[in-house]
Parts: sequence; C-alpha cells; structure tokens
Amino acid sequence: MRKWLRITIIVFSGLIGLLLLLWLAVAAYIYTHKAYILKQISDQLNDRLHGGVLSIGDMEPSLVQSFPDVSVSLNDVSVKDSLFAQHNHELVKVSRLFVQVNTLALLRKQLDIKQISLKKGTIYLYTDSTGYSNASVLKKKDETVKTSKGSSTNTDITRLNLENVRLVLDNQLKGKSFDFDIARLKGSMLTNDSGWTANVDMNLKVNSFAFNTDRGSFLKGKDLSTDLELHFNTKKKVLDIPQQILRIDDQQDLNVGANFSFGDDKAFTIHIIAEKLSLAHVATMLTPNIKERLDSIHMEKPLDAECVIKGGLAEKGTPLLKVIWKTTNNNVTTKGLELTECSFGGSYSNDWIRGNGHGDDNSIISLYDLNTRCFSIPVTADTVHISNLQHPALTGYFRANFPLTDLNADGVFNFTSGTAKANLFYRGGITAGDTIKPFLKGTVEVLHGALAYIPRNLQFTDCNARLDFTGQDLYLKNISVQTAKSKLFMEGSVLNITNLFFTAPEKLQLDWKIRSPIVDLNEFRGFLARRNKVVQTRAAARKKMTRITSQLDVMLNACNVNLNVLVDKLIYQRFIAQQVKADLSLTQTDIKLNQISLSHAGGSIRLSGDIRQDGNNNRFKINTDINNVHIDQLFYAFDDFGMQTLNSKNLRGILTAKANLSGNIFDNGKVAPKSLYGTMGFELKQGALVHVSLLEDIGNIAFRKRDMGNITFENVKNNFTIQGDKVLVPPMQINSSVLYMDVSGVYGMTSGTDLYIDVPLRNPKKDEGIDDKELKIKRRTKGIVVHLHATDDGNGKVKIKLASKKKEEAKDVTN
Repeated sequence: MRKWLRITIIVFSGLIGLLLLLWLAVAAYIYTHKAYILKQISDQLNDRLHGGVLSIGDMEPSLVQSFPDVSVSLNDVSVKDSLFAQHNHELVKVSRLFVQVNTLALLRKQLDIKQISLKKGTIYLYTDSTGYSNASVLKKKDETVKTSKGSSTNTDITRLNLENVRLVLDNQLKGKSFDFDIARLKGSMLTNDSGWTANVDMNLKVNSFAFNTDRGSFLKGKDLSTDLELHFNTKKKVLDIPQQILRIDDQQDLNVGANFSFGDDKAFTIHIIAEKLSLAHVATMLTPNIKERLDSIHMEKPLDAECVIKGGLAEKGTPLLKVIWKTTNNNVTTKGLELTECSFGGSYSNDWIRGNGHGDDNSIISLYDLNTRCFSIPVTADTVHISNLQHPALTGYFRANFPLTDLNADGVFNFTSGTAKANLFYRGGITAGDTIKPFLKGTVEVLHGALAYIPRNLQFTDCNARLDFTGQDLYLKNISVQTAKSKLFMEGSVLNITNLFFTAPEKLQLDWKIRSPIVDLNEFRGFLARRNKVVQTRAAARKKMTRITSQLDVMLNACNVNLNVLVDKLIYQRFIAQQVKADLSLTQTDIKLNQISLSHAGGSIRLSGDIRQDGNNNRFKINTDINNVHIDQLFYAFDDFGMQTLNSKNLRGILTAKANLSGNIFDNGKVAPKSLYGTMGFELKQGALVHVSLLEDIGNIAFRKRDMGNITFENVKNNFTIQGDKVLVPPMQINSSVLYMDVSGVYGMTSGTDLYIDVPLRNPKKDEGIDDKELKIKRRTKGIVVHLHATDDGNGKVKIKLASKKKEEAKDVTN
C-alpha cells in the first residue's frame, strides 16, 4: 500500500513539475515575443472594431493573474469612435485591461482570448439626439473575425471581470440614462444551441437608472449586490433574467426578474416582488416626482408589494409602472389624515387612461377592501381611487358606524354619549388649495347624542339629526336637541358647503329654522361673550379629527346665519314672552334683529335692530313698539331699566310706547350703565304711582292730608329723550287723584336728577264732577302754585326744595 502511495506522489509531482515547466516556457515565450503578442491582441481587438481607434499604452505579462493560463496586462487602454472629437465620449477608457489567453493555443501560435478584466476606468455608450452611437464602432456578432493569416478564430469571450469601472449608457435620443459605479463584476458565459447562458456576480452603485431623464432616476444612490443568471436566445433576440434576489443597501432583498426583447418590438419588462418592504425605503428607490408624493405618507409597518415596469427600448418617455401591495393592521399618516388599525390592498399605475402617457397627471392609486380608523373613527370602503397625482382627486364610497365619544379630545366638542352612522360618496380634491370642485353625496345620522360645545359653554342632550349631502349642498333634517331648560326642533340648509367649508367659510350661509315649546335664553348667553379658548394637547391633536372638527367650529363662527324662530314660551332673566316669532341674521360680528314679535305682560311687543359683538361690551340698536303692556311687569322684566328711585313696585298702568334706543350690553345680558341713548314716546292708561319716594316727600312738605302713597291719574303722554343715565323730560302735565303737577327737567337714573315741578295746591277732588276738559284745565291752576326743585343730595337720593322761580324748560345737563 505504501509502495503505491509513493508511486502516486511521484507521478503527481512529476505532472506538476511538467506543468510548471510548460508554464515557464509560455512565460518565457511572452517575454521574448512581447511585441508580437501585443500586436496579435491589438489586431484581434481591432478586428472587433469598425472605424474606431484602439490605443494601448503598454503591455506587461501577468503570470499569476490566471494560472495556469497566462494573462497579459494592457495599460491605459482607450477605444474611440470616428466622431469622438464631436461628442467627446470615449467608448472605453481604463487604466488596466487584463487579457487571459489559452496557454495551449498560444503555444500553437494562436491567440484565444478566454477572459477580459477591466480595472479603474469607464465604459461609456453614448447615443446623440440624431441616433448616432459611439457603440457603432463595435462589429456585430454575425460578422466573421479573421486572423491576419486569413483563418477564422474563436471570437467568443466567455468571462468578463470588472473592478472599479463606471458603466454609462447615455441615450440622448430616447431620453434614457443608466450610470453605474461597478465595484466588482464577475461574469461567465456558456453557449448553447439557442444562444448563451451567463452568470454575473456583482456589487455596484446606481448613479442613474432613468428611463426618462425628465422624470429622474430610480434607485439613485443605491448599492446593489446580486448573483444573476441570464439567458439569451439568439434567434428571438430575447434576453431573459429569471426571478432572482437583488439586495439593496445591504438591508432589503427584492425578488427581481426581467425580459428584454431586441427584436422587432424592442420592449422590456421588469418584475419586482418584495416582502415586508418599508414604504420610506421604497420612496428612496423611486423617481423624485413619485418620491415627493410618498414622502408625505408614513407607514408604521412594512408591506408586501409587487411591481411591473414595461417600456420600449426604442421609445422615449416614461415606461408603464404598475404596483400592487397589501398591508394588515398598519398605521398610516399623511398631511391632515391619520389612519390606524389599517388593512387594505392597493395598486398604483401611471397608465390610468390608456394612450394618455405615463405622467403624474395620468397616474392613479387605488385602495381595495379598506378597513381602518380615521382619526379614531371606524371607516370601511370597498374601493377608493386617488387619480391625477399632479392635482390629486379622491373618489370613494365610505361607511362608518361609531360612538360619538370617538370625536372627543379636540377641545371643541365633548361628546358623552350617542352614536353616528355615515354613508357618503365623495369625489374631489384632498390637498390644501385644491381647485377641484368637490362632490359629496350621502347621509350622516346622529342618534341620542349628548355633548358640550366648549367655545360657548353649552350643554346639549338627546341630540338627533340627519345630514343629507346632495353634491355641493347640505340639508339638515329632523334635528332635535335638549338643554336643561330648553327643547329645540330644527332644520336648515347650507348651500355650496363642499366648495367653501375649508376655503372660505365666511361666505357660507346657514338658513336655519327653530321650533320650540320653550327656550330659556339664559342658557345661550354665551353667544354674547368671547369664545372660550380651546385647550388642546399635542398628543390629542395628532390622534383626533382636528382638521374636520376645528374647521366645523371655524365655519360655525364665521358663516352667516339666517334664523327663523317660532317659540311658544321664551325666558330671558326676568323676561317671559309667549308666541315669539323672530327673523334674525347672524354674521361674524353682528346679530341683526330683522323682525321680532311676541306677547308679554298682557300686550304685544315688536322690535327690530342689531347687536354688534365687540368683546365684553356689545353695542346694540333697538327699535320697538309696545302695545297695551302692563308697565309694572315690563319694568320688572327689564330690571327697572337701571332706575333706582322708580321701579316695578311703584308703577301701575297699561303702556303703549315707541322707542328707538342704542346702548351697550355686557356678556351677562345686563345693559351697561350710562350707555343708553335714544327717544321714547309713550302713553300710559289707567296709571298709578305707588309709594314713589319723591312724591311722598312732596306730600310730606305740602299735602299731608292727601294720599301720596297711592296716586291714580288720567292718561299720561310724553316723549322722553334718554342720554346715558339721564332722561330729559319735556314739560308734561299730570292730572292725578291727589294733585296736579307740571313736570320738566332731567331725571337721573342713578344720579343727576334736576326736575322742576309746579304743583297747584288745588285739590283735584273738587273737580271730579266737571266733564268739560277746558274748564278743568282753567280751574287746575287757580289758587296757589308751589314751585319745587328736585335735585340729588350727593348720596344718590333726591332732595326736594322750593324753587326760587318757575322753570319752564329743563337744561341739558349733558352739555
């Protein structure tokens, strides 16, 4: 056994020695025939050129590069076409080119190139705008290559290696640019009956992968590594790349396949399959215009996707791009929109309408079987389309059924109970500044809701409503809400709401009808005040439907409202009215009382005017007609109009009056002191003054035997002028049950009283049987007339004293 082992070792060593001798012989041959071999290589490479120029700086043998074969190192190799001076792009320019030759063929004085390796250089295939290419310098494969002696030689190079080589395919005619920095490429090729099969192992960086240079590059700046198998059918002129793994940036694996047809149709197809693909990573692989669209979308979890790219090799323009994907239980956020617990399938295509090109304006994104929570609201949709990504328009039919509490935490509305159902079809824009006319059709129903409207501090219960969207308009039907003391039934409409809701809410007009058995306006005094500041946490703002509800609040505050009201009973502080009919207009700053009529205190009141909201101090102007109202109840209802010495307890009678008044009213509904100005004409029938301190003081001075605590009098008429807290009283006769009086001057509601009172001492009881009015007038001034002067005592009380003379007219104390 040992004998045979020794024999085997001796034979094997001999063979190795023989091979070394042969290899040294070849090396010696190369060194001694350097010029001859360089000429052979140069001639064979030149035989592959047509009208081009090959230049080689120097040649050195490389004995170890491809042992046992022999390699020759060519330094500073350049290939130029005949028009290089015009376009200035060398087809090949490398620092070193290794040519591996067949050792046995070389001993037979034949040059058989088996492998070419290029290091540190550029391969630049350039096609100008006329279609001329510097690659035309290369002879076609079917052209026979002859040796210098006329015999044919093997022209197939079966292996190709590249190291630190830039490969550029620059086609100005078709607008395509492919530019790669190849760190390493090792390729081998085997021929067969139908063509050839190649294997390529490579690492490269993409500088440009642009099918349309106007649109930009796919995979720009990406590092790619792969081990590809390629098949070429010579007869069909088709290059087929089966589905294989392509690794990007050493972190994402794509399953990539492709087909390139160089025959008559000159078309290509690239098929990409990816699992657990990050959307953010996808965006970095796409052209800038697509990346820009995707950059505004964030997906928390990866998705599964499949992409097909189709185009023409001879065509200029963007290829067809189709992508399909699927994700489950994902969270998706974009500008103004947040989708959580999101599951859907989807697709993208830049061939929305066939024949219209492959630009953004002809691109469409489709979502299928969408189940998600949109700002915490559960939403489903069978199909949603986002078309024309240049000016995106969304089309979809959406359904939702959710508790109203899902709308909370935005600081505007705070729901405590109730449900909502929505079935809506929407077509329109989705970005700010859209000019696309939106279309919204469907219904939203609210059932048994309870909420607080925070900006106005209003509480509502048992809220029910139906909102009908008919395209551009909104109709509000069957609305009922209840507060602690009021119950309202409402309906209304807002025309053109879909166009103006976000863009110009101040142009919207809400036509609103309210019917109610009882309304307590004290609950709605918040509308006179400044809106409460809404406090909102950032976390809540991110998670809730802030854009919709906040804009709804903006709309309610900014839009114009035409309000038609019918109320059986209305309460405001002490004021109680029945059969209230009101026609009001509300703008952003004004409340216009177009016409209001009501029953109060046994009579009726009509009024019109306006209230201008200006912070805490609201300006109003009121025109009113009062007919047959019990004056004591009227004074009580309006808190005695701010008077201190005359109030509802002092007055009796039936009042008819006309007033034109202006003033300021606080947020709490009280009239601001000294702000009331205007005129009031009145007639008081069946009047009585009960325990008026001023008159009782007069009685204590001059009429101690008369009942000055309960004075009845005939009809009294006059026209007062109100200036702040002063009432200017023109000369007025008062014929009462206990005395006659002529009054003029100024009555101060709080202070500043300056009244002149002429009091005939004649007792009216003596004239009770006289029916002749003229005679009564003559008799009332017979006898002694006392002239009194009523002024403030400095402590808010009125002091009565004898006047030095009769005063016919009161001076204007405001001047």
